[in-house]
Amino acid sequence: MVFDDEKRRKKEAEEFEKIVREMERIIAEAFKSAFNMQPFAKGFSLKINEDGEPEFEELNFDEEDIDILEDEKKIYVTLQLPEVDEKYIKVKIKNNILQIIAGEEYREITLPVKVKRKVKKTFRNGVLDIELEKS
Repeated sequence: MVFDDEKRRKKEAEEFEKIVREMERIIAEAFKSAFNMQPFAKGFSLKINEDGEPEFEELNFDEEDIDILEDEKKIYVTLQLPEVDEKYIKVKIKNNILQIIAGEEYREITLPVKVKRKVKKTFRNGVLDIELEKS
């Protein structure tokens, strides 16, 4: 009987170690994927000035409130739009260019790879998250 309990505990310990190793592998993969994302961006911003005239501005994403990341399957865009009502936000893909219309603001971002036309977007607390699936 003692021998059976010892075998059972040993087997349980081995199973537990397998689970721990698998969890460590999954966590390592998740961090590896997250840190291997490559930022990219180029485009312009169009704003309407106080005189009602359009102003084009080349985007410098280091200074802008936008993040663009890419992994093997998707492109992720996060844009801060703190003073925009969600009902005025439209997102489109045209000729592999991401078009973001947010009230009086218009932005275009040339995408580095072809994406499917389906756009998944969420807007919460002034932050627009866009998810695009690569073709």
